[in-house]
Order: sequence, then structure tokens, then C-alpha cells
Amino acid sequence: MAEAPAFWDLPPALSGSIAEERSSFLRVHAVPENAPSNGLHGTVLIIHGGYWKNTYGLDDEYGNAGVISLAPFFLKCGFGAIEVEYRRRDHEGGGWPGTNEDILTAMRLVGELHAAAGASAAALQDKLPAAAADARCMAALQKLRPDRLILAGHSAGGCMALWGGHRCPPNVKVAAVLALAPVADLVLGHELRVSDEGDAVELYMKCKPDDEEGRERYAQASPAALLPVTFPIVVAYGDADNHVPPELVSSYAKSASTGAPDLVREVCIPGVDHFDVVHAGSDAWKGHIVPALAALLETHLGAEVALALRQGVA
Repeated sequence: MAEAPAFWDLPPALSGSIAEERSSFLRVHAVPENAPSNGLHGTVLIIHGGYWKNTYGLDDEYGNAGVISLAPFFLKCGFGAIEVEYRRRDHEGGGWPGTNEDILTAMRLVGELHAAAGASAAALQDKLPAAAADARCMAALQKLRPDRLILAGHSAGGCMALWGGHRCPPNVKVAAVLALAPVADLVLGHELRVSDEGDAVELYMKCKPDDEEGRERYAQASPAALLPVTFPIVVAYGDADNHVPPELVSSYAKSASTGAPDLVREVCIPGVDHFDVVHAGSDAWKGHIVPALAALLETHLGAEVALALRQGVA
């Protein structure tokens, strides 16, 4: 007997299809049988990093660009989980602004899928790929929480999670953003020449911020230029990160906190590197990041949500 699927990859549009190069889709995870009977605590939209390079993505050799342990953790805690695949810089239409448009499309689609599954599961099944047209997938879509969307992004994905919070589509509501070692200031990231080759930001943006047109593009794409935040955020990073400089993240977190102190929690973890912050089995995750996220969500979503997260690392 074939094993039941743990997730389904859905196209970025109802009645659409996933491109042959699999550059853009949503990975919807099955909801565990022991999920809260009174509704999921929220839906976590997970956005991987990888400096916008085509090398990194879902199903890569690096464990979904390092974030593979996050969906199982949030599912265990009573949340829904969706991983986002997006066009990277060398895909047709990728880079700014196409990559970011894929993030907004994914956010919008959470609301559309939930509404369509609730209105008529049978009609929605006719629009989805055959592999996704089963009762467990429909149940996962019906239980989505577009009213409680939590954007969790790492590195370049952290940049886009923060950006998505500022540009939230009207059919969903961002309850919080968990930004893990985010490239949150693109101008500073360009100046510091982040990535192995030092050109990640420039290639993603398709320009440098050295003239009026370039500065305007960066101002539209960089979370640092969109402050203050109007949604709760946790900004977590390690002080031993040799991929995204800690001073870049710290500078953004301090500016964000100055503009909205009640909405921002900065978590700088001693001795921790770039990937410890997205490993759900790490001490950084269990001892620092989850407690900070639980405290933030307790204020904004209630004690039950916070307790579920704390029990997930107990």
C-alpha cells in the first residue's frame, strides 16, 4: 500500500500548472491528525533563502536551502505549514520585482485556496493537479488560517518575509514575521558585498544603488527602507554568522525597534552561525528563537498559541 503523501505541490494560480523547471509553487503540508480541534493556531508560510541563486530551493541537496526542519516543527505545534518556491534570479522573470511578486502571489493564494476549499471542495479538486485532489489535501486547505498568516523567512527569504509583511494582500492578514538572519537592508548588503561572490544583492536587484533610478529600486525592495513595521516581528541571528553579517541584521533590528518598540523583538544568539537559526533541533531554535516567538505571539494572538510553541520545545 502506498504511503500517504506528507505534502502536495500546488501551482501558483488556481487552474494553473507548475512550470517544467519548478521555479514557482506552494508546498502545502498535510495537517496532523492531532491538530487542534478548534482550529489551527495559524498558517506559517516558510520562505527559504540562498541569496536568490537558482542553486538553492525546495528539494535541493541542502535540505530546502536549510529550512527543511521548520514545517515539521510548526505542524507539531498545531500550525499549518506551507513552503514557498519562487523564481530565483536566473529564472525568466526572476529577481526584482518578479521574485517578490511570487511571494505576494503565494500569500494571496493562501486566502484563495482556503476560500475555494470552503465553498466547494469538489470544484477546487477539478482545478488542482491530480495528485492533490484528495480528501487530506482538501482538509489542509480548508484549515488554512489566512487571518493568521505567519511569514517565516531565512536569509534572502527573511528579506522577502519582511517585505511581504509591508505589502500584504488584502485577502490575508499577517499575524507576525519571523525573520531569521535576514538580508533586511539591501543597500547595506550591497555595500558589505554579502555572499561568497559579493554580488548577490546586485544580481537580484539587477542594478547598483549608485544612481537615482537604482536607489529608487532599492527603496522599493529593501525592508529597511519600508520602516516602521506595523506588524509584530522577531529578528533572530547569530553573532557568529559568516554569511549575513551580524551588523547588518542588528542595524535593521535596532531601527525597526526604534520605530515600533512594542512590535519588535531582537534575538542575537552568541556563538551561533547562519544555519543554526533554522535548525529546529538546535539550541538556538529551542532556547532562544521559539521562546521569543512565543512571547511575541502571546501578546498578539493569546496564551494558547504561545503555550503550543513552548510545548513544542519542552
